[in-house]
Amino acid sequence: MTARAKTLGDRFRSQGAEDCPKPETHFARTADGWKIALYRYAKADASTRPGHPPILLCHGLGANRYNLDAPGNMSLARWLWRRGFECWLVELRGAGNSSRPRLFNRLRYDWNFDHYVKQDIPAALKLIRSVTRQDHVHWIGHSMGGMVAYAYLMLRAVRGQPPRIRSLVTIASPSMHHTAHPGLDRIVFLRHVLRVLPKIPYGAPTKLLVPFMPIAKHALGFVFGNPKNLRTTDLAKLAWLVPQDLPPTLLAQFLDWYAQRGFADDYQDVEYFRELHRITTPTLVVAGSDDRLSPPKDMEHVYRTLSSDEKKLMVFGKATGCRHEYGHIDLVLGAHAPEEVFPHVLSWIDAH
Repeated sequence: MTARAKTLGDRFRSQGAEDCPKPETHFARTADGWKIALYRYAKADASTRPGHPPILLCHGLGANRYNLDAPGNMSLARWLWRRGFECWLVELRGAGNSSRPRLFNRLRYDWNFDHYVKQDIPAALKLIRSVTRQDHVHWIGHSMGGMVAYAYLMLRAVRGQPPRIRSLVTIASPSMHHTAHPGLDRIVFLRHVLRVLPKIPYGAPTKLLVPFMPIAKHALGFVFGNPKNLRTTDLAKLAWLVPQDLPPTLLAQFLDWYAQRGFADDYQDVEYFRELHRITTPTLVVAGSDDRLSPPKDMEHVYRTLSSDEKKLMVFGKATGCRHEYGHIDLVLGAHAPEEVFPHVLSWIDAH
């Protein structure tokens, strides 16, 4: 990375964090030897939000912590911290400062969703427990970050283990059972070819879009979110900070799920989308009215299938009083998300 590029990235990262301390950086070690980065915004005053465990925020596919800790006023983590919660952000393997394959190490781009669920998250929760002395967390997951929570809770239930999650907020996190997208229809056949590639370069090529964001905004927006709900300058920062290279094995797994209409573990031993009824944790399911990657129909399926005594589905769009229809990423990164979406996340967590 050039000095100029590094300076630009540093400037983006620091924006909007003037009234927050720099987060503490911690590292957990997985059972299979990977280093998992976690970032802690510790509570400034232990008397605020008494009795609440910390919040763990988990990013989506091909992203890092800036998915939920973006610059400016878009950071859900800092927004919650300012309201008295201790927040932890996890970067799953291959993302941010967590272990990733490099030229002179033995790691490879060969992991899948199950490594996140069975390796990274147990290590992260163990570290949070050792630092905070808290047995539970509130969990907020965006997209894949919520799917990881579904799978983790299902496996804990199957094994007869306590869930360790006091409440759950999933934001645009599908079961893949009712997901359909014309763009994905065109590329789903590639899943058979992907596994022979060394990696999927997603991070560096996306940075090339930054100078062209005024032009690219609408093309990107209609895939990932509603362009009317996304500021061009914000998208430019996010394109620079968030995308991460992906393992072909993980992307192929997601395309398998899309083709098979449901997500399952890599061995097909646990069809997660059929086991959602095992989840009894209080859960808020957040959906975007115009989300084409996690459509409301699929989010409704998740909501109906959960066995939680306390559960709620919220679909954000004009019909529910929002300025615009919401897509996929704008539920956490949209111009109006801090005033239209974040308060409902806060209310759910505060009530549990």
